[in-house]
Amino acid sequence: MSTEQEPLTNQQASEALNSINSSKITIVESQRPPYLLAMIIGLSYGSIVFGYGMTEHENNWALAMWAGAIAFGLSTSFYYYTFRLLGIKLNILPRTANSVKFNIIIGIVLAICVISSREVRLLGLDFAPHLFAIISGLVMFITLRIYPNGEVIPKTTDGAEKESSDESN
Repeated sequence: MSTEQEPLTNQQASEALNSINSSKITIVESQRPPYLLAMIIGLSYGSIVFGYGMTEHENNWALAMWAGAIAFGLSTSFYYYTFRLLGIKLNILPRTANSVKFNIIIGIVLAICVISSREVRLLGLDFAPHLFAIISGLVMFITLRIYPNGEVIPKTTDGAEKESSDESN
């Protein structure tokens, strides 16, 4: 074996980048949870929001929050554990600046849904917890299906990923 390597041509370099990009897209697509599991996670989070919005002085609606929290914890743990058994390590913390921004925005939207479900109901709209539970459950479901590990992959105009300088691999 020689220690010297021949320089890559532009075509070889672009083929290597395309191969890396296609493998990243394949990895992200393989990390998507099944529809049923994503729906259970979304419904359980919606149950937490609904229970919080309907709760007054430790009434029975607090049970919906507890049941939703237990179901959310179990289903999320099942999601991570199942993929761990398959040899896929899901990231808990985002790695890129775009992903951090995306996760902060989703967190703010979900926090607004939780707070608004109760406050808007106290202002007189009795259906507010129902509405915000549906919104938060859908946001959770759609986020899990589109961005399963919370990573935002930048796309170019031709549909392929582009390498960004803020990735820290």
